[in-house]
Amino acid sequence: MNAQTTKRSPTINILVLASGKLHSKNADKEFPLCLTEIHGVSVLERIVNNAASIADSQYTFTFLETEAVRYHLVKVATLLVPGARSTQVPELSQGSACTALLAACQLDEAAELLIISANELVDIQLAEVIEEFRHRKLDAGTLTFRSIHPRYSYVRLNDEGLVIEAAQCEPISFFATAGIFWFAKTAYFVEGAKNLIRKDAHVDGSYFVAPTFNELVLKQKKIGIKELDITKYFPLKTEQQIDQFEGSHLV
Repeated sequence: MNAQTTKRSPTINILVLASGKLHSKNADKEFPLCLTEIHGVSVLERIVNNAASIADSQYTFTFLETEAVRYHLVKVATLLVPGARSTQVPELSQGSACTALLAACQLDEAAELLIISANELVDIQLAEVIEEFRHRKLDAGTLTFRSIHPRYSYVRLNDEGLVIEAAQCEPISFFATAGIFWFAKTAYFVEGAKNLIRKDAHVDGSYFVAPTFNELVLKQKKIGIKELDITKYFPLKTEQQIDQFEGSHLV
């Protein structure tokens, strides 16, 4: 019998969405937001550090096709996480749900899925968040912070603290999502995103990750949240927000 080493499937797929279009300027040259260095550490590296203690994981990064080659982003990803996969997406991808779906369809659907947006940072170890979601036997979960601004996605809860509705760019509650979404199975997200697209449930032509929770709610899945102190959430969607983060206590 020919002995071969069989690669074990990961417990969790970590999907980092780093294909945002905002650029930062450095020495008269524009670079992708994910390469922005704050106190000498890039946004991409900070995200990896936040998830470093998550065991038995497989990383996948999404990058814009036009930037992946120009800025050697695939090499950057494998330097940060040896063995990481990369998915290149077109400029005209219709929102984060479509981008995530493009990558997630290639992953082990039985494994958990953690989706992380690279234009937001949280000051928390994500392994602790995931362990809490697992302990609560949730089917999905997200980090939230208090807000009423329509720039964010939101979830509404029932009396038991479980998600019963999600909305994009519409404050249906005080619980805004922080760009971190966990699914007990990758298949839950894949099916939810496909149904979202079939129903044409877009916002201004784009499909987003948060509203996929609505598809899980219809299937009576148990979706929870973990509240995050607003001082531990850092949006990085404008140059002003990047400057604010650079001046924060987090280094």
